[in-house]
Amino acid sequence: MISEETICLKAEVKTWQQAITVGGKLLLKNDFIEEGYIQAMIDNMLKNGPYFVLTPGVAMPHADSQSGVKKMSISLVTLANPINFLESPNNPVQLVICLAASSNESHLDLLKKVSQLLSNPEDIQKIINANRIEEVLQVFNP
Repeated sequence: MISEETICLKAEVKTWQQAITVGGKLLLKNDFIEEGYIQAMIDNMLKNGPYFVLTPGVAMPHADSQSGVKKMSISLVTLANPINFLESPNNPVQLVICLAASSNESHLDLLKKVSQLLSNPEDIQKIINANRIEEVLQVFNP
């Protein structure tokens, strides 16, 4: 579900748009999405608000599968400095997980799997504090 190629640790960003872009570029670089999907995730937030800031400190941006998803995938970005995603009660965000699902059904399934993995606050902290990609992969593949 996640690999070294789709993880970025301690990204230096100043806005939530930049945070989404970093995660989106990891997916784009690996040919999982078309470039337009990055803007679609940003537009989704502008249109619908920060509903995908699901738990304190964690955002899971995504867009409609028809917006340029080539292959179901996720990317994971930890932020060097926490940032706010609009007016979310779960701000500030320090972990951004971009979801790209090829259908609405796979979107819900992917969201459910990632949510289960991140239901443990200790695991979230391990990911946020990770200095090496291997530390993140150990949380996802114990």
